[in-house]
Amino acid sequence: MATKLNNRKQFISKSFSSFESLQYIRQTTCFILSVCVLNNIESRATLHQSPSTEIFIFDSSWLLDSNVVNSSSYYQTMQLLAAIQGIVNRDHPILFLNHTPADAAWWPFIHDTWFSTTEIKQLRSINDIFEVFTPKINGTVVYDTSVYSSSLVAASLSGAYNLLPVAFIPDGDQKDPLWWYHHLVLSGKFPAKFNLTGLFDGSVTGSKKCDAYIWSIEHLLSSGVSNPRVHGYMIDYFWTVAQNNGDRLANTIPNQDYIIAQRGFFWDLDVWADQAPNDDPTQPVGTDHKTLVTILNASNAAIQQESEAVNLIHVVGFVPWRFKYVNKQHPGVATEWKMVELLSAYNAYVDADACCIDAMTNAAFFSNLPLPERFVQQPPLSLPQLQQKNFVTNDTDNPKVVPKMYISFYVGDYDSAAWLYNEIKRRWDDSDRGSVPLGWAIDPELSWRFPVAFLYMMSTSTSNDRIICGDSGAGYVNPTQLLPPRVPSYFPSANSSWVLHNTPLYAQFDVRFTGFLINGDAGPLTEAAREMYASFSRFGVVQEFSGEQPATFLQNSMPVFSQRDLPPNGNVTQDAQVIWNMYNSSDPYPQFFVWRNVLQTPSYYKQLSEAIHEIAGDKIEIVDPLVLSALARSYLGADVVHQVTYIHETISTTRPYSSEQLTLNVTVRNDGWGNFSASDKVCVVLMKESQWNMPLKQRRRTKIDKGEPEFPPSQSPLHNASRSPLQPNRFSAVLANSFSINKENCVVLGSTVSSGKTKKLSLQFDAPSSTGTYKLTYQLFTKSGQAFQFWGNFPVDLYIHVNNDMISAELGKSSRLENS
Repeated sequence: MATKLNNRKQFISKSFSSFESLQYIRQTTCFILSVCVLNNIESRATLHQSPSTEIFIFDSSWLLDSNVVNSSSYYQTMQLLAAIQGIVNRDHPILFLNHTPADAAWWPFIHDTWFSTTEIKQLRSINDIFEVFTPKINGTVVYDTSVYSSSLVAASLSGAYNLLPVAFIPDGDQKDPLWWYHHLVLSGKFPAKFNLTGLFDGSVTGSKKCDAYIWSIEHLLSSGVSNPRVHGYMIDYFWTVAQNNGDRLANTIPNQDYIIAQRGFFWDLDVWADQAPNDDPTQPVGTDHKTLVTILNASNAAIQQESEAVNLIHVVGFVPWRFKYVNKQHPGVATEWKMVELLSAYNAYVDADACCIDAMTNAAFFSNLPLPERFVQQPPLSLPQLQQKNFVTNDTDNPKVVPKMYISFYVGDYDSAAWLYNEIKRRWDDSDRGSVPLGWAIDPELSWRFPVAFLYMMSTSTSNDRIICGDSGAGYVNPTQLLPPRVPSYFPSANSSWVLHNTPLYAQFDVRFTGFLINGDAGPLTEAAREMYASFSRFGVVQEFSGEQPATFLQNSMPVFSQRDLPPNGNVTQDAQVIWNMYNSSDPYPQFFVWRNVLQTPSYYKQLSEAIHEIAGDKIEIVDPLVLSALARSYLGADVVHQVTYIHETISTTRPYSSEQLTLNVTVRNDGWGNFSASDKVCVVLMKESQWNMPLKQRRRTKIDKGEPEFPPSQSPLHNASRSPLQPNRFSAVLANSFSINKENCVVLGSTVSSGKTKKLSLQFDAPSSTGTYKLTYQLFTKSGQAFQFWGNFPVDLYIHVNNDMISAELGKSSRLENS
């Protein structure tokens, strides 16, 4: 562990170079009301245009000029815009800011994909924004600029009550267009519903900063007003006086919109218990840490009251180490690891908007852009293709892996929506992409904040592009901290929640490989920690190379690989030598390894592969992570036969009425090394909504009553805010042992299906007769009745709705309902 210096941080030393404008290259996209064919990848759904009838765009990029806008005005104005975006984009996308070069780079694809028929209106000023969206705003919350943390309390109140956060600046120039206290509050345009000035004096905790959060816990978390499942770890008003705040794109101020849209809870606190932070040096030592633990305990208590299947907290943001909390005693990487170690123990995972690529606008807008909810990735190499490449012997009955070193590249670090939004497009558009097998490590929960990148990548991938999961699954955690003893929380195991959280996200993006399990300073990965991944990442996980275990081994039937970081300077000659030094020429058996690098381009990997070949010849082969998995599983004695992908399905009917006969048409692909037997069968189960155990989406919003809430004179928040339940996760996995099959709901393949080949099948069944929502789940079974889910293949869920004798299929999933 001591040898690992996170490359993400090493890139910070180079600073984040300016975003160059990228020429938009038009890509193939989906047509409305047709099955999406995304280049060589078929999504399993119809991609709908946004329901918005009009989109408003405001160019806020002028705020980035520090010669025009000072730091205080920038924070106040950017937070104000983020709050407006969070409020008005909560239910559908309507207000887009052209703030960063990334916004300009992505907009053509966004427009052509979701808004090609939508009216686009330009807003010329912030006052124009107020004119359009005033009906959605209930007033203001005024925060105390001398208590920096009150700016984030104001942000939490903004999401809870649809309020605008405004800094208390009593004196100013009326001609200053950014003097918001005058223009919004003193003018009476948006009356103050909460006034936080003078409210926090340190009498509770010994710290004004932490008193603000204690108040916020009581009035927002414990009262049930804020969403305890979504937190924002984002920079507070201290940024305005911090050193090194000149780079306007190196902060999380604009990122607040998503948390506000989710009615989430904000905080900015030190994770270390043995120091007073530099933004509050007179507080009793450890008060920040104690306050954070109090927030996490209150959030978990509120979540437990909801009695839901997934009890996790989505923390968006990161330690603001460019400005706070990091010093010689506690350097950057150690502080990151302490943050993740602590949050993991309290059921939280991180969407890591880390310095210095952390600024992200429009996440609330992006979050409502519809995606196909099931993608099918490129097929892995079939057995004949592996044999042709001399990776596997030509033995018909017992093919063996040819002894070489097989390596895969982990292309990171995309464990942050902000990093994905700012960095992936220029690398994905590299002209050399497709020349070398790459494992693009994208955490799938980032699709909640930036679905755009997922459609863009899936629609233009080549046979050498594999989307895998980054650290450490669908969110950055220390896996061992999800299991007892879980110091310092001592909470019960979060195993079940973590599996239920990850499974639908891996299934949606056809991900079966986790490229990096980071355990930081929480100790070595344990067998129990790795076992959590076996059900949804059966084709492999990767851990830090320690030398204490074999570089590759099986845990039950799941391969466990090792990885090392390549140097961050991009010297391909040096990096090729590092890889060659890992090759053991005296080992007569196959060797497997994963190499990680951060923010490198396909051109770099092409040059690196050429340098490796020059040194090693065919002794080292670069392969796709799924090929690496198959080769390792074969060599180690695990199953490589039962690997299937369901690449297409429709539901057809003669008449769309209940009790009519329906036909399920499916196409299966054999991605394993053996043959599917003619007696293997596809089976379906149809269950009414009340009959299946539904994991519930993390991403949900609490609701307040429509209209203006009645704020009591004491300014305490509403206690009767209505809350809507979580929406069911429509991609829940069906446990193989609960899948009851019989002759009436199965159809045999009828002929042998060899490696790499496909088979189309049709299965008829009676439509439900009573009103309700029904889940139809199908998957492949062996002739003896063993579900292929047993070997790590996700089954497919479709949804059928019956209402007033009319039947429809849920087009937003992987099905179409066709009239014959």
